[in-house]
Amino acid sequence: MKDKQAHLIDTAIKLFARDGISVSTAKLAAEAGVSNGTLFNYFPTKQQLIDSVYLAIKQDIAEHVLASLGREMSVKEVMFGIWQGYIQWALRNPLGHEVSNLLKAARVLSAAALEQADAIFELKVEKMREGVAARELVELPVDYICELSTVQICVAVDFLRRQNLDAVEIGKHIHRSFDVFWDGIKA
Repeated sequence: MKDKQAHLIDTAIKLFARDGISVSTAKLAAEAGVSNGTLFNYFPTKQQLIDSVYLAIKQDIAEHVLASLGREMSVKEVMFGIWQGYIQWALRNPLGHEVSNLLKAARVLSAAALEQADAIFELKVEKMREGVAARELVELPVDYICELSTVQICVAVDFLRRQNLDAVEIGKHIHRSFDVFWDGIKA
């Protein structure tokens, strides 16, 4: 990604977190120190900016979460790796976590952006499909189980952000919260 484009995305994340997604492109350009025309050179529409912000966040998450995971791992190992990695990422990147959830909850993302985000985390979906097919997981649609994991991870992150815990206690909470999730989806 080009430096200016990355700067515009970082600025959008900060403004979306502070002011919401209705922030104007003029305000975003001014905050980034560029002209409105420059902003539109990189993102011809606000929709493309919103989608690019979401996908940049998802790609950052994937780089921190998926690197140590592989297809040879069990469903539980992959899910725990994603669980632990995402919570650790979100605690270090609270604005990215907040904006990712904001964009998804506001239903402003294009279908193409949502498909691209799903493709980034295809390993998660693939392992869940395997788990349902092998009757390791409850017989629910994989999309439903994915949504459950997303919501429960967000609850864990939000809880941890309000606490003043040391690394050991954070680790214990990550394990406990995963156990609650896993007990709810295992067959």
